[in-house]
Amino acid sequence: AAKTYQQLLENLCPKILLGLTATPERADGQDIFTWFGGEATSQIRLPDAINRRLLSPFQYFGVSDSDNASLEGITWQRGGYKVSDLERIYNGNDIRAQLIVDKIDEYLAEPNSARALVFCVSVAHANFMAQFLNERGLKAVAISSETSDTDRRDVRQKLVNREINFVCAVDLYNEGIDIREIDTVLFLRPTESLTIFLQQLGRGLRLHPDKECLTVLDFIGAHRKEFRFAERFRALSDKPTRRADDEVEDEFPNLPSGCFIKLEKVAQERVLANIRANTLLNRIKLLSELKYLADHLQRLPKLADAINFFPDMELDDILRKGLWSSLLHDANLQTEFNAPDEQKLKSGFRRIALVNDGELIKYWREYCLNSRLDANDRRLHMFHINLWGPTSLGWSLEECHQRFLQNPSAIDDVVQILEFRSKKASITHGQWKTGIPLQIHAEYSRGEILAALGHWTTENRTRSTEGVLHLANQKVDAFFVDLHKTEKHFSPTTMYDDYVISEQLFHWQSQSTTSDTSPTGQRYVNHAKLGYIPLLFVRNRKKLESGLTSPFIFLGPCIHSSHEGSRPISIVWKLEAPLPSRLLRLKSKSVI
Repeated sequence: AAKTYQQLLENLCPKILLGLTATPERADGQDIFTWFGGEATSQIRLPDAINRRLLSPFQYFGVSDSDNASLEGITWQRGGYKVSDLERIYNGNDIRAQLIVDKIDEYLAEPNSARALVFCVSVAHANFMAQFLNERGLKAVAISSETSDTDRRDVRQKLVNREINFVCAVDLYNEGIDIREIDTVLFLRPTESLTIFLQQLGRGLRLHPDKECLTVLDFIGAHRKEFRFAERFRALSDKPTRRADDEVEDEFPNLPSGCFIKLEKVAQERVLANIRANTLLNRIKLLSELKYLADHLQRLPKLADAINFFPDMELDDILRKGLWSSLLHDANLQTEFNAPDEQKLKSGFRRIALVNDGELIKYWREYCLNSRLDANDRRLHMFHINLWGPTSLGWSLEECHQRFLQNPSAIDDVVQILEFRSKKASITHGQWKTGIPLQIHAEYSRGEILAALGHWTTENRTRSTEGVLHLANQKVDAFFVDLHKTEKHFSPTTMYDDYVISEQLFHWQSQSTTSDTSPTGQRYVNHAKLGYIPLLFVRNRKKLESGLTSPFIFLGPCIHSSHEGSRPISIVWKLEAPLPSRLLRLKSKSVI
């Protein structure tokens, strides 16, 4: 996003433009995706990299910081604490420094064998901490931008050789350095930027034969509400969409393989209070905050503005409180509001907001903007089945369309939802068949899938078996799989053994009444000879944390690899499109 790169790109027209970055979410808010069609071609996030053994696992201890290091009353400016205020609290604070030494002794098995980076707030603070550690028998040194290149190289080598164990740094080792031996990181200052936090954490995540995992000591004090904990814990989680306060209370059950986070009692209380202060907005408080946001922006806020302003609030959190246009109207920010079907559309908008198929998003957005109806386009049946739900049973597509046009305020809301979701669209591997609007590795509701396959329209919605759908006219068998089954939702005879084996193999069980010699069983096993295509749709659970029904991930067409048993038949399917790293998080029975 630098001006030099912008000038270069504006004057060159390459046939192929390849961009690689470790920090797609920039601290300055600029959008680097504009040069690449608005989205990433491929990505791997930190939890995926750890699960794939590309990075080291971590053990993260949230330490309750000293009471005399509270940050609640200090200045917050330009998105962070004032550095001089932080230095005043931390530098020369013997009580806090002794707590740090005590926690090093408590959490590190062999402090004198550690290779640790200690992130400090200033040069003076780094010097103070290095001296304090040395006086307590812990070999330490301070480095900063004032340290010469020769001395920096010397410090690096001494750390690798364990001649020193703690390097107290000031914004010097955030990025651009590769000391793979680092096995411990101490956060002795608050890091407001998620990007910088992940960069600092990443200094210790490089793989090295000498370390089993990275140990992290994060000293968590009392913070102002502007400081946000939720983002960092979401970034470390295998399930970033789950409510952050639930993750904290449940002691982080959704971490990458080999990782854990343990918060001391007071630290946990501080984190929970911080997260809830930023997320539990009731409607009245939200309206008040929207007024503040409008004053801050000096314009009418967009839905995306509010989500960025409340970084711990998800899109669904806002939609549950009403239509966006209704919220703006009730906050006295816009005078016109015309959506007579507000209550019916409220649930529909929440379903629409789950879409992550980029091509579908573009089409739906154009439809909302232009209001052109193509009765033969299955994508419109997908849209209106989602939008109206059971309300529209028996309605023709034309009736759904006309009813939608009677809610002009709501139409603009949908456009804003789709524009926001376009930034979150999944990377897909194209359509499996021309004319069938399903992108491999995108997510769809059951109703969307049935409409995309032509089995459902807005007017006709034939009931079908829950787990399998046989479309003889199209020679398709569609399998709908819930990986995590509970007795609440499944009977003993439907607790099928379904799981990911590898990036290209999936274990699936047929219905308990299906034998290997039956016509159905033979169709599954010999599908290639019979011209049938098995399609696999998978989700972890029936319900999302929000209470909405979980969408299915379309894993695409698959091929019979092997099978055994009867009533049920256990089949191993080979996926035509290998699972990307983000989907290897799916509940698996084997280690991938």
